[in-house]
Amino acid sequence: MRYRKFGQSELVVSEVGFGAWTIATDWWGKVGDKAGLVHAALDAGVTFFDTAPVYGDDGFGETILAEILGRRDDVIVTTKVGYDIDAPRIAPGHSERPQDWRPESVRSQVEASLRRLGRDHIDLLQLHNVRIEPVQDDALWDELARLQAEGKVRELGIALGPAIGWVDEGLDALRNRPIATLQTVFNLLEQEPGRATAYNVCSGRPISIRDVAAAVAPAGLEPTVTGEYRLGDVRHIVASPERARAQLGFTAEVGPDEGLARFATDPLRA
Repeated sequence: MRYRKFGQSELVVSEVGFGAWTIATDWWGKVGDKAGLVHAALDAGVTFFDTAPVYGDDGFGETILAEILGRRDDVIVTTKVGYDIDAPRIAPGHSERPQDWRPESVRSQVEASLRRLGRDHIDLLQLHNVRIEPVQDDALWDELARLQAEGKVRELGIALGPAIGWVDEGLDALRNRPIATLQTVFNLLEQEPGRATAYNVCSGRPISIRDVAAAVAPAGLEPTVTGEYRLGDVRHIVASPERARAQLGFTAEVGPDEGLARFATDPLRA
């Protein structure tokens, strides 16, 4: 395992992280040995664990990590803020809950996360699927700064959602807010907004892929490409053979073997 710092922060993490989304929900199918997966990650040298209170019900994405990891201090735990987890989902299946970005609500959300995680601070707090209004809300960022000053939050970041874009939100935050990380989806089938973000210049410097914490989905390539996922499964979003071929750069002249080879050697130019 290799390790690196997040940007200019003091957080040192494994280059491969563990997303608790997959053990806190059944969106990827049922997981029997949840603790076994986490311990396998620890055994492999993983020190970065990503979760959110909206994963599962009643903050289960945080409580399950607390149960498995305990209070060990050799890991970096990141969680997220922004959603009202007590409100019903907007639509059935994998859909959003309403968001609440009022400063007093965000403080309450952070304190609830600390209780569920069983920790006295959050290593990295990410604004979850943030829209442009919260990015530009000075009162919100003043409250986040107070939470840092109180020692409840070490570093701030933003997590951009898949399938919507949100390039402007990412670039605005990188230019104007004190964030240590930007998390976005970047994989074989979903290359935006990661590609656009990586090619933009922010704060006078180019943003490279090593500055972007990529959310790696544990979806097999073949069933995703052939479109075999049921409606309601998050992978159904990209389960289109035509979209898959377009994303991977497959054409009449460039077949799957050559397309995948190009992606493997230079994913941003595949």
